[in-house]
Amino acid sequence: MGFGQLHKLLLLLDQGTHSTILLDQILSKAITASLIYAIPTWNCTVRAYSKSPTPIKSILIYNYFIAGNSAVLPDTYTYPALLKACSRLLLVTKGKEVHAHVLKLGLDNDIFVGNAFLHFYGTVKELCDARTLFDEMPDKDIASWNSLLSAYNANSGSWEVLRLFKELIYQGIRPDKITLVILLSACAEVEELECARTVHSYVIKVGLTFSLNLNNALLVVFAKCKDMDAALQLFHDMGSGKDVVSQTILINGYVEMGLMDLARNIFDQGVDKDLALWNSMIHAYVKMKHPKEALDLFEKMDDEGVTPDENTIVDVLAACASLADLQYGRLIHKRIHQNNIRRDVFVGTALINMFSKCGSLEEAMVIFYKMGHKDVYTWTTIIEALAIYGRGDQALSMFYQMEKQGCMPNEATFVSVLVACRHSGLANEGCKLFERMTRFYKIQPKIEHFGSLIDLLSRAGLLHQAEEFIKCMPTAERLIACKTLLSACINHSVFDLGEKIANELVKLDSQSHATQVLLSNFYAIAGQWAEVANIRRIAKEFNTRKEPGISSVDS
Repeated sequence: MGFGQLHKLLLLLDQGTHSTILLDQILSKAITASLIYAIPTWNCTVRAYSKSPTPIKSILIYNYFIAGNSAVLPDTYTYPALLKACSRLLLVTKGKEVHAHVLKLGLDNDIFVGNAFLHFYGTVKELCDARTLFDEMPDKDIASWNSLLSAYNANSGSWEVLRLFKELIYQGIRPDKITLVILLSACAEVEELECARTVHSYVIKVGLTFSLNLNNALLVVFAKCKDMDAALQLFHDMGSGKDVVSQTILINGYVEMGLMDLARNIFDQGVDKDLALWNSMIHAYVKMKHPKEALDLFEKMDDEGVTPDENTIVDVLAACASLADLQYGRLIHKRIHQNNIRRDVFVGTALINMFSKCGSLEEAMVIFYKMGHKDVYTWTTIIEALAIYGRGDQALSMFYQMEKQGCMPNEATFVSVLVACRHSGLANEGCKLFERMTRFYKIQPKIEHFGSLIDLLSRAGLLHQAEEFIKCMPTAERLIACKTLLSACINHSVFDLGEKIANELVKLDSQSHATQVLLSNFYAIAGQWAEVANIRRIAKEFNTRKEPGISSVDS
């Protein structure tokens, strides 16, 4: 194999991602034929490996390159490819080492090398280094600005993107479509609708063509800022230039505003619906608590011959759980096997949730024990299931087993295990778990944790301990806890503490009907008729009434 043949082959490989085995074979032949010691060959090899499934070999080749084993030195074409490999592997230290090599070789003034480093520092979230490099670059082109803007945008620096864009315009640099897409993405993040409209006007004014990416970026801003009239107008103006992403953006915008009928209209108008669009609409129905509509749409999807994936199944199982439809849930379980759908941790967790919510704890437990990998959500779901069924001891055992296997519980896990203690009357265990949550795991308690623990202590008759926990709660979140404790004081005839809690309730919420009824009942049982009369007078003054109940019959 001659140099020309080798070089052509490497250039061909450079046009796409290829297997490591093929690259290894070509490299071996090049070394055997002593054709590797030419810089174009080095660069092609480094570039090909940087795109391959094993980008680390790109770095190893470079290390060999500069270790004195070659008579040639890297050039400006070497480093963009090498930095691509460092970016893919998130090798911060190696990237900085390469930067030092570039400075030593005096290649730091090359704009293409500089832009490659800007992209690398942005990818590995080293924004300070990216900004320092950008400020020190003697020459910058629009790609330099785009790299820095993209770095800030990807790392929650949306306001800095807007500020930098103003500087870019001030310096007389004309943005391109990539710049505007980045800017619109930042506008969406901080919901800067007026800025997005200015961008829209700018594109029209300077005569730029609205690309699909640019239009979709603008759609995202309109939808995020809830200007659905502008979003719909742009959607129609796009004509045949829109895609399923455009439809999904508009659908999600309507869903966020609770306008499900409008979202469904956009969905139904779609001619070429892909699986992602079906999934988006099904997920929207589940999210907005319309499980029956989600299942109906799933049936329609099946009728049109669209094969579901893991995301579809997770949402459909959630709909079954909401409807407590065990029969349908079992059918979906069978479909998982029939369609060879990958039973990943999300599908497994969704199955556990569905079976437990539909009344079959046994099937939920079977799924749990058959699962290989379990994450914190899987453990939390099975603990919650055991709690609902009143199996507090099993739920606690599962919690401790979770800890032993090295899975760290989160806020939701502790809510579930405290609920398990509450349902089973395990007061001491509940207090220990609450302390473990705050001291060992450093989780800040929320109203759900306080509420479960206070209810647990109140049911156990440990009313003064419950009062101490209420004192730890923010004032704005004490209302429900005080109601729970006052009800317990009535049940246990603890009137001295009950009077303190009643006074606290008057301060927190004396005007709602539910609070007035509870206070009236307490004062009546305590024999404080003057207070009963006072509560009734307040109710009459504010004309508070009980909210009417709602009944529904599912046909």
